[in-house]
Amino acid sequence: MEARKRFFYNGIMLTLVGLAIRTVSLFFNAFVTRAVGSEAVGLYTLIMTVYGFAVTLATSGISLTVTRLVAAAQGEGRDDEVGSILSGAVAYTLAFSLLATAVLYMGAEPIAAKMLGDGRAAVSLRILAPSLIPLSMISVFSGYFIGVRRVACNATVQILGQAFKISATVWLVLRAIPMDARDAAVSLSLGTTLTEVLCFVVVFIEFVIERKGIRKPSSPAVRPVAKMAIPLAVSAYIRQALLTLEHVLIPHRLQRYGKTLSESLSAYGILHGMALPTVLYPMVILSSFSGLLVPEFAEREAKGEAESMRRLASRTFEATMTYATAAAVMLLIFSEELGYVIYSSGDAGRFIAVLAPIVPIMYLDHVTDSMLKGIGEQVYSMWVNITDSLLSVALIWILLPKMGIMGYAVCIIAMEAYNFILSGARLFSKIRFRISIRRSFVYPAFSSFVAALLTKRIFISAGASTEWLWLVLEMIFTVCILTAVYKALCIWQERKRLSQSCDN
Repeated sequence: MEARKRFFYNGIMLTLVGLAIRTVSLFFNAFVTRAVGSEAVGLYTLIMTVYGFAVTLATSGISLTVTRLVAAAQGEGRDDEVGSILSGAVAYTLAFSLLATAVLYMGAEPIAAKMLGDGRAAVSLRILAPSLIPLSMISVFSGYFIGVRRVACNATVQILGQAFKISATVWLVLRAIPMDARDAAVSLSLGTTLTEVLCFVVVFIEFVIERKGIRKPSSPAVRPVAKMAIPLAVSAYIRQALLTLEHVLIPHRLQRYGKTLSESLSAYGILHGMALPTVLYPMVILSSFSGLLVPEFAEREAKGEAESMRRLASRTFEATMTYATAAAVMLLIFSEELGYVIYSSGDAGRFIAVLAPIVPIMYLDHVTDSMLKGIGEQVYSMWVNITDSLLSVALIWILLPKMGIMGYAVCIIAMEAYNFILSGARLFSKIRFRISIRRSFVYPAFSSFVAALLTKRIFISAGASTEWLWLVLEMIFTVCILTAVYKALCIWQERKRLSQSCDN
């Protein structure tokens, strides 16, 4: 019972922090979009795909490795080994982060010119390179805090980091307006680098306070760290390389559709930099709890508690499906208002509507991956992601010259479904969880449609001219109605079940 309370306490704390950060981030992105334009957003998003590969090289699976090793050590009563695990992780990731920094900094110009096809990206890549070392250290300490369930430490880093990033970026952007796409990308990259340095200082201070008085390790446990991290790292390199290729191809293949480079970057920026973050926004609640599932399942597996894992997986699946279904319906019905209120863009609203139906599968896949990692199936999960990326590259190559940016939306939908089918089947083969389709899908879908359509009738729909406060009120009203309808349906089902039971 104490473990359950701790789990929910940590999850709620991370949820509140995550919601606050993601909400501020969403409107911050809207500010950036209006200030620098969709072309600059597209260029910066493209730069961040290359940076993402450098981050993968620098961190090399270390956060998950630390979380699992620390959680398993505590679950088996080997607390005295935690210090050795951490020192080994620091030594391991420092070597990779130095390599990644050198590669990104010295290769900035050829990467920008030959890989991205846009020399304007070189300066931004050089600015981002120094952030890789502090970022890799943050991954080690964040993995530790999750493993020992000290999520408040990570929450503090997130809050301070986001506040600093927004402040620094807004100052840099406003100071340079008017600016072209290159200058905008440079300002955004500088804000990212400064933020990672600050976050490292904060998380290191937290770690020193946390471990004060603990006996220092006799020697770094590099071998067990490397044994778990390297398979994760290799598969992550392949996955991230394919993901980078996938995003680099998008502007090039859109030009085959008849778009200019500027138009291609704008379309890419709208779909990937505006619509997709909006669709993923409600997932912050699931992300908070799913991250905590890794140590929970790792500890239960170490203790051999198969039935406990089955119950936890069943409850997690049902809660995720219920929440994701309601979120999908609301995103679909309010897509136009969301596009205009947040980004002043009708195209963003249309793409939100296109992506909304895949939200339940997208959210379930995210939670499934966390559970697979918790039971030691992270390598399988990574290989599924690799084949996902291979197929994505093929679909982008084929579809974009024929369908334009809508081809990329089709690719996202198809690959999310593919990924979830394989991951879900693997998890079911390991943990025979059970879910009620009626309670977790049919009821929330019906409740959400009724609530959203009723809200549209009661509130005067202003479409493109909707004010943000009016939209917030609509959303709150919808949530209240759908909760009431859903609860009524569940009570009715339970009474019907009891009545049938009494008759028998």
